[in-house]
Amino acid sequence: MANPFRLPMAPRTIRNLLSRPATRRYPTEIRPRFDGARGTIKFDVETCVYCMICARRCPAAAITCSRDERYWAIEHLTCIGCNVCVEVCNKNSLSMSTDSKSVHVRAEVGPEGQRPGHEEWHGVAPQPVVAKA
Repeated sequence: MANPFRLPMAPRTIRNLLSRPATRRYPTEIRPRFDGARGTIKFDVETCVYCMICARRCPAAAITCSRDERYWAIEHLTCIGCNVCVEVCNKNSLSMSTDSKSVHVRAEVGPEGQRPGHEEWHGVAPQPVVAKA
């Protein structure tokens, strides 16, 4: 019978058995976020004028905006976090948070009819200006 320590893979096998794992044990060891890491898009409905520039410039087509309906929505599962929409927003209604994207485990429709990763806002229609006589 051949000596098992003379096989070419034996030293590597023993080294791997006695050393630490090459990767983190994710649920128990979470890597701290590094500076400049991007998270999710945050929207401020109070300052938005629904100009639709962010929706036009989004390379992933993750943003839907309607000026007439005063409607703004984002698909977080489609968003690539490129920060283009934040840079082109004239009113600073969009910002990039440092929170990580939440994990969506199912692609089912939620209890309120919303898809996972979908957020939408409806702005209040402005009051018409009444001319004083």
